[in-house]
Amino acid sequence: MKLTRVMTAPTMSMVVLTVVAAAAANAVPNIVSATSTAPPSVALESATPPATAIGGCRIAKNPNDSFLAESGAVPADPLLFELGQAEWIVANEFIVQFGREATASLELSRVGVDGRTGIDMLDETCARHGVSNIRKLFTSTVAGNDAAQLANAALPDLDGFCVITVDLTQTTLEAAMADFGADMLVTKVETIGIHPFYAPPNDGNYASQWHLSQTSDIDIDAPEAWDTQNGDPSKIVAVLDSGVRYYHKDLGGSGTSSTNPSGAAGNMWINSAEKSGVAGVDDDSNGFVDDWIGYDFVSAPIATCWSGEDCTTADNDPRDFNGHGTHCAGIIGAMNNNGYAVASPAGGFGSGTNTTTGDGVRVMALRIGHSAVSGASEAGYVRMDYAASAMQYAANNGARIASCSWGSSNSGGLAAACDYFIAAGGLIFKAAGNSNNSTADYMCGRADIYSVAATDQTDKKASFSSYGTWVDISAPGVSIYSTYHDHNADASDYVAALSGTSMATPLVAGIAGNLWSQFPTWTAAQVWDRIRTTSESIAAVNTSYPGQLGAGRANLKRALDGTTGGGGGAPLAGKVLLSVLGTPTLGAAGAVADEDIAQYDGATSTWSVYFDGSDVGLTSFAIDALAVLPSGELLISLDIDGSLAGLVGSPSGTTVDDSDIIKFTPTSLGANTAGTWSFYFDGSDVGLTTNNEDVDAITILPSGAIGISTLGDPTVTGLASLADEDIMAFTPTALGSVTAGNWAQYFDGSDVGLSTNNNEDLDAVDVAATGVMSLSTIGAFSVTGVTGVDEDCFRFTPTTTGATTAGTFTSYFVAASRGIPTSANINAVHIVP
Repeated sequence: MKLTRVMTAPTMSMVVLTVVAAAAANAVPNIVSATSTAPPSVALESATPPATAIGGCRIAKNPNDSFLAESGAVPADPLLFELGQAEWIVANEFIVQFGREATASLELSRVGVDGRTGIDMLDETCARHGVSNIRKLFTSTVAGNDAAQLANAALPDLDGFCVITVDLTQTTLEAAMADFGADMLVTKVETIGIHPFYAPPNDGNYASQWHLSQTSDIDIDAPEAWDTQNGDPSKIVAVLDSGVRYYHKDLGGSGTSSTNPSGAAGNMWINSAEKSGVAGVDDDSNGFVDDWIGYDFVSAPIATCWSGEDCTTADNDPRDFNGHGTHCAGIIGAMNNNGYAVASPAGGFGSGTNTTTGDGVRVMALRIGHSAVSGASEAGYVRMDYAASAMQYAANNGARIASCSWGSSNSGGLAAACDYFIAAGGLIFKAAGNSNNSTADYMCGRADIYSVAATDQTDKKASFSSYGTWVDISAPGVSIYSTYHDHNADASDYVAALSGTSMATPLVAGIAGNLWSQFPTWTAAQVWDRIRTTSESIAAVNTSYPGQLGAGRANLKRALDGTTGGGGGAPLAGKVLLSVLGTPTLGAAGAVADEDIAQYDGATSTWSVYFDGSDVGLTSFAIDALAVLPSGELLISLDIDGSLAGLVGSPSGTTVDDSDIIKFTPTSLGANTAGTWSFYFDGSDVGLTTNNEDVDAITILPSGAIGISTLGDPTVTGLASLADEDIMAFTPTALGSVTAGNWAQYFDGSDVGLSTNNNEDLDAVDVAATGVMSLSTIGAFSVTGVTGVDEDCFRFTPTTTGATTAGTFTSYFVAASRGIPTSANINAVHIVP
């Protein structure tokens, strides 16, 4: 084993609220109380600005924001500004992405500490602004231990991203960015954001870990899940944080300690090529020298460095000082059943005593922030460029899950790095924040990054947790026991109980690691969909936050078993076509009007426009019912009667009634929809003549008959006592302007618990070739095993159909977990297998 620098134990002062010190390798630690004026969960995730005396960089107001509009007052130090949710930026450094021409030249020239590039035009710009240093933000795209797997991935190009350091006595940040941004060799410029860190085992503190198991069963059911899977060493979870105490015996195994950090193994990720390689050599050619246990990306102080903290020089020692990262790491992968400290969802399952090597998922330690002075307190902060570099490192070296418990902004190259990690097949989990408001930061606002809110021991939203329709899932985050580092006493291992969405996030990441261990061939989308769809509903105890806590509380056992029905719905293998009332904004599809059809892709969890009704004359209508024929033609019923330009075959010219069905034959679909309209089904010919008998849902049944549910209780030839929660089967003998055929009852909603009150009237129906029905109601519903609201879709698997209907219900498509707001309502549905 080798290191490029001596790793010494730091000494400093900090108090913790509740810690557990471990005196011996296999001892059960005793709880020790310490006086604290600021619990770690507060100090580490506060929104207090860092101090203004900066070492390697300074903190400034973001030039794109108005400070006065935010706060109404100028702080004492004009270089220190708080923006919104504790957003600050580095004042003397920013990101430049050079174009391909410049990047190729830069590779051959002297880019480095003297701030020269060898390109005359750029060097003139550098000289004007006193550029003292230019460093590459990312390594080569395909470098690293996972190069073979990444070779076939469609990865975004990260070449050309550099960090520019300027002299603030010669220029301003705004002037330098504007000058570089105007250069023809530069593609983009970005600021660099600074944000705060947001069989039962015999582990000594397992009994205190309510989030794993408690008598009320408001937990993740970890012990039940461990009988099936407890984590596999082939799965790597990256912890991008304040570093990790990798020599904590519950993380690094019995062979390590503060005096022997190089003995770390356990459940820590070890880069074996570097550990057994030649000192001072990049043995695995991943762009990092001697990175045997992760990497420390902190190369300059973010703010005034807390006494004893390591705030300079990026290196191969990602040890923790702050404690936040160690706590997150233990929540994911502390070694289980080793007689020591705590347990975790993916920590493996030992023999009962602490061992050198663990059998759980591997925790990759990536240090992107440090402890800084915040008034008289200690607080942890991260830089977005450090986070970006770490994200690429994680992807290149085999991590497929990233746990991110800190604030974020679209700066420092972070967006490109997240794109890279996701394109490499990864899942990113992000803390929702501890501001108790509905404001999403940059990463939480992305549909392809999964935001985690925090709940308490009763399933209620934690008092501090942020919330919103952008939240994807919730998890326990109050008084969570995990491993900890106390820089007052480096010689001892500790356990601390902290609270925050910072704790909920690694818990979901650990669940993902366990689940991926059980299903190693699954894609990231499949893993996420299983976690979301098997979550447990917490809506009943969070009525003040409808649709704002994600799919529900994550549950490890249910995820392993594939148990659905309480939270996010069943896994989606295909695509869901929806017409939705309320003009909601649905991801990349944008604002979707009620004459449009949106498509949700279950494989990618993304929205798109499938059919733009305004392109083909439906602006004054809403789509009330929808089905897609095998030919790709669309059957549609409208909400009102009226004239539809271009309609052919109607018995009344271009007029269509809301009891009729029309057919659209597309020549193109999507944002530019085109095609022709023809008349398909005349409801008045076959008994649909009253307002109650307006068509409310249509589908093609397995027999080929047309399934129809009406707005009210219908009366048609051959059937009696039907209701609007029923489905009729129409077998045609003629279609078009003269419609004829026979009616039969296909589904009796009252037989299976759908009430005759208006809330549970069916207003959207799809019946698959297998007979499985996807249903949505006009209001909130409650049937055996499933509850939901009008924007949800649930499934019925029949054992019998017709006048005597029987079968079982499961959850399928929970709107809140897919970004549909509570103000919307599913008006029509069709499932594309």
